[in-house]
Amino acid sequence: MFRTDRPAGRIFYLVMTIVVAATSSRLYAAPQSGPALTSVVEVRENDYGWGQANDRNLLGRFSSQSFNLARLAQTQDYFLRLYDGSSPPRYSRYSAALHVDYPL
Repeated sequence: MFRTDRPAGRIFYLVMTIVVAATSSRLYAAPQSGPALTSVVEVRENDYGWGQANDRNLLGRFSSQSFNLARLAQTQDYFLRLYDGSSPPRYSRYSAALHVDYPL
């Protein structure tokens, strides 16, 4: 399996094993202290007016991974944006567009 004329390959794998072992110990470090922030998703009809004060086109704020929205037409567009549970909440700069086209 190992060729005697290729010791550099064995050294490379030895070094890679040491590097992986050294970095994997960092993955299991104790969590840092600080406020625990939960992610909440906000769903709107349009991609503008994000914020706690504006609820004109707001369809809901959800803290779970799955949620239900009422459908009023065959095709609908929803816009989703994450924000954290801090005060005041910090919104993500990116929003996701969800287009639903399914018969009622």
